[in-house]
Amino acid sequence: MGDTTDLVQRIEGYLEGRGDITGGRVLSGEGVFLDGYLVAAVMDHDLCVPLRGDAADDLTMGEGVRPLLFAGRPVKGWVLVGPGWLSDDDELARWIEAGLARR
Repeated sequence: MGDTTDLVQRIEGYLEGRGDITGGRVLSGEGVFLDGYLVAAVMDHDLCVPLRGDAADDLTMGEGVRPLLFAGRPVKGWVLVGPGWLSDDDELARWIEAGLARR
C-alpha cells in the first residue's frame, strides 16, 4: 500500500484539529472523512476529490488532472489528481480545500 498510506496520512494530518477525522473504503480506494463528509479518497496512487461545479472548471484545467470515470463515463464533480502533482504540501492543501468547499 505504501504511497497510498502516506497520502492518506498527509490528508489526515492536514485536517487535524478541524473535526472528527475517519477513514474507510470508498469505491476502490481509501476515503478520508471529516465529520462524516468525504473530503477525498486515495485510489491507487491518485487523489480523488469531489468539487463544486465552478471549482471543477477552474481546477481541472491543469496537467495531471482528469475526470473520475465510472463505466467509462465521467462522474460529474469528481476528479482524479495524479501523484506527480501531490508531492508538494501546498498543492495537496489546494485540492483538500477544494474538496472541503463542496460540503
